[in-house]
Amino acid sequence: MTITEPAPAVADLDGIKIIDTDSHFTEPPDLWSSRAASSWKSRVPEQRTIDGKTHWFLDGQPWASIGGNTLKRGREKVLGEWVMQPFDAIDPCAWSVKERLELLDQIGIWAQVLYPNGIGFSSNHIFAVDDLDLRAVVLETLNDFYVDVQRQSNDRLLPQAMIPIWDMDYTVKEMTRLIDAGIRGFTLTDRPELLGLPELDEPYYEPMWDIFNSTGSVVNFHIGSGNRRDEVEARRALQLVQKPTNEIPKVANPSFASFGPMRQLAVTAIQGYMSNARIITNLVCSNLFDRYEKLKVVSAESGIGWIPFLLESLEWQLDEMVVAPSEVSFNKRRPREYFNDHIYVMFWFERFGPKHALEEIGVNNVLVETDIPHPTCMYPGAREHFADVLAGLDAHTVRRILQDNAAELYQLEL
Repeated sequence: MTITEPAPAVADLDGIKIIDTDSHFTEPPDLWSSRAASSWKSRVPEQRTIDGKTHWFLDGQPWASIGGNTLKRGREKVLGEWVMQPFDAIDPCAWSVKERLELLDQIGIWAQVLYPNGIGFSSNHIFAVDDLDLRAVVLETLNDFYVDVQRQSNDRLLPQAMIPIWDMDYTVKEMTRLIDAGIRGFTLTDRPELLGLPELDEPYYEPMWDIFNSTGSVVNFHIGSGNRRDEVEARRALQLVQKPTNEIPKVANPSFASFGPMRQLAVTAIQGYMSNARIITNLVCSNLFDRYEKLKVVSAESGIGWIPFLLESLEWQLDEMVVAPSEVSFNKRRPREYFNDHIYVMFWFERFGPKHALEEIGVNNVLVETDIPHPTCMYPGAREHFADVLAGLDAHTVRRILQDNAAELYQLEL
């Protein structure tokens, strides 16, 4: 007699339009060259493949890698890779609207929030362009491309645009232009002080916060968004045309130097997931949410399992260490209140967090992601995984996490 185990219980996802709130859209080879005015074509970013390695050149000089891509042609996921080379080996779903929508239909995802890929997760790569006119061309061309991606996808793909934070008048102008064009959110560096700019709670940023607050546009802090261009590309140096050793900037190594490239990648990724603890902690300890009561902040690709400890620590340390009257009166509310009303976090591969931590975090603050096409992305079984880890939860909670929270946040018509 054959004894079979009963099938594991799964959440009922019928009728739910899953919204993936962190994936990446690889910059296509002609992004800038096909859009730039003739006077700029020789200077804007272009791809070159040398000795089987493709990377971006800007104004004739190496500028950026082609980003994290692990889906090769045929939509087969390759393990142990970070920057798949050359570009022609990458499946078009990484950079084609049509192919990405086909992929979403294949895996049962209705919409995706998109972040950049090769050029970093905020405007820091663009800030590294010295020529201000060229910098503006690169930024605005990229943002125009994002507007087109959203329109071509009929609002199923939602790119988060870049902000020129080095010039606040320019920031206001560009944000207004893009919001009018339908863009729902923007990526932002969590450490502008590393670029020589003021910290985010300084008066310099008030015009930017005013726009976020008044329009409902989302503030997105993707992990790694604070890294400077030289830091990002130093870690990707093996994938770029080799520079003389003395030209590669020194950066703090998250892993032991003896580790091979695969272990180095794993260690860097694990530590990176929780790097947004800094921005979340500082935001809830500032009075930013008192000044901008409608502000909505997303911590992207950061996981949720560590969030309850962070919130518990914030509450404890506030009472233990913040006792002077001037400090106590700085905030009107408690850290958990600020978090509950203003901050969203997300999970993808986790099992413990969605099964055991939702009550502590708050179901209205949790989103899901796939991280396609990066390493550890939930492909191809994202929908099945979400059904598994959310099994046993009530239908309202499941719908909020997979669909409603993101739809409300990014102003999506279902």
